[in-house]
Amino acid sequence: MSGRSLTELVDDTKGWSAVDWWRLELRSFSLTPAQRPLAVLAPKEAMSEHRGITFGSFIQGLAYLYAVAAPVIAAAAMLRWVLGDTAYDFPLAFAGWITLVGLLVTGWSEIQRLRHPRATRAAALRTLALIHAIPGAVTALIALTAGQEQLGDGAWVWLVVIAADVVVHIAILVRGPLPKGGPQNERENLEWSIREIPPSTLAEVMERRNAAIGLLAERGLIDPATAARALATAPGELALTLAPEVQQHAPGTTR
Repeated sequence: MSGRSLTELVDDTKGWSAVDWWRLELRSFSLTPAQRPLAVLAPKEAMSEHRGITFGSFIQGLAYLYAVAAPVIAAAAMLRWVLGDTAYDFPLAFAGWITLVGLLVTGWSEIQRLRHPRATRAAALRTLALIHAIPGAVTALIALTAGQEQLGDGAWVWLVVIAADVVVHIAILVRGPLPKGGPQNERENLEWSIREIPPSTLAEVMERRNAAIGLLAERGLIDPATAARALATAPGELALTLAPEVQQHAPGTTR
């Protein structure tokens, strides 16, 4: 396992602070999925340790961005058509295709949620549902009114796709942000992420972390009692135990 050295973090500090515990923990989990839920709790001053964008997260981000934008673009195309007062270039097929791709992204996201359940923010879930439901309703309404004469046998397929996208996101909204039997807040998101790390990888993370704690004690940056307390903490609990006062927000909330 490679990554930025914890020894370098110790070498670069002249005095150990509460934020440094978060920096040490974030760097310890830098090559694992647990770093992301840990970063949600970490103070802004420690975020330089977050690994940031990877190729996988970049592709995933683009896919989710597309899924959010697709229904809005579809509704905009339909509005442009009806306001342009033309019977040509009826864009329902275009709206249906891009909605279908976005629906597939949503399906993949739901599969990932089943494999790796995580609590999400209620506000984010509401926003996502509205971004799909309102533009989808606009697209369908225009198609069924101003575009009624343009609806052939094949066109109804796209209305079904658009309706399915609206229904799916309303269902997701009704289901709520907390997975049944899964994590219920940011703290539990972290706990679940750590449980999903392979045991050999987690053992290596802990070995590197504990070695850094030992080095801190050896150099007099922390006292023996603090070192013993730090070494006794479970994976992911180091900063939450030694420096809870600087965390970004209470870990028991899903605002």
